[in-house]
Amino acid sequence: MAMLTINGIQYEAKANFKFERLADKKYKGEKEEVSALEKIYQDLMSYKIGALIKFWDCATAQHGKNQPSVEQIEDALTQVIENDEDATEQLFKDAFQTMDKSGFFKLQLKEFWKNLDMIEKFAEDEKEMKKGEAAKEMFLNRRKELLN
Repeated sequence: MAMLTINGIQYEAKANFKFERLADKKYKGEKEEVSALEKIYQDLMSYKIGALIKFWDCATAQHGKNQPSVEQIEDALTQVIENDEDATEQLFKDAFQTMDKSGFFKLQLKEFWKNLDMIEKFAEDEKEMKKGEAAKEMFLNRRKELLN
């Protein structure tokens, strides 16, 4: 269970309808081929620190008017990381597992992994196929890391 203390209040991350609605509203690029949810999911697997901020912003959406600001989330994450350098890996694991194990996103993420399996079929040449296979292998390995 992903938890983050912000201004003395402990927040539990929720990956639900409000998470996806806020992700689409704030983090969906016009030219993005994947949903904002999938982009955050991928960015967590790539250990992009900004993904933690986006994750917690969306994961606290159920708090409505009491939702912490992005700046408050940044400050809380900074404090956690500065107090314990090894905490960064756990922050990524907790965020990823919250999304990966969410009943709300189970089918959508299952489809993500199915599409990843089909990457070779969409390659137009050998070079593209090799890039796709490498990306697929990286994502599969990262998923294993983050689920352990």
